[in-house]
Amino acid sequence: MKSIFIALLSIYILASCGTTNNLQVTTKATRVVGQAGDHTVKEVSIEHLTSSFLESGSDSQHNHVVIEITGLVVAYGLTEGGVYTVTLRQDNKDALCTFSPSVSDQFGGGRKISAGAELRLRGQCQSSGLFASHPFTLHGCKIIEN
Repeated sequence: MKSIFIALLSIYILASCGTTNNLQVTTKATRVVGQAGDHTVKEVSIEHLTSSFLESGSDSQHNHVVIEITGLVVAYGLTEGGVYTVTLRQDNKDALCTFSPSVSDQFGGGRKISAGAELRLRGQCQSSGLFASHPFTLHGCKIIEN
C-alpha cells in the first residue's frame, strides 16, 4: 500500500512540474525567439528535424537553436498549464509547437491558427525527451508573415 502511495505521489509531482516547466520553457523561449535576428534563423524541414532528433536526441545540432518551419495545422489546443500548442504537418511528419498566451486571439476557426491553415513559424527547437510523442518541440513560437 505504501509503495502504491509513493508511486502515485511521484506521478503527481512529475506531472505538476511538467506543466509548470512547460510554461516557463515557453516563456523563456519566447524571449529568445524575439531576440533572434532574421539573418541568423534558418528554415529547416520537419522531416530533417525529426531525423536529427531521432538519431542524436539532445545532441542534435538543432537543439536550443531558433529555426523556422512551414506546415499545415493539423491540431491546436491549450494545455492545463496555459500553453497554446499547434501541431504542424509537412510531408507526413509532425512538429509540436508551443506559444505563449499572448496569441490566444489568433486561435480558432477562421483565425490565423486553425485546422488546415498553412503557417510559417519561428521557434526555439528543443529535444522533447525519451517518452515524448514527438522527438522535438518548437518552443516560444511566433508566426512569420510572408
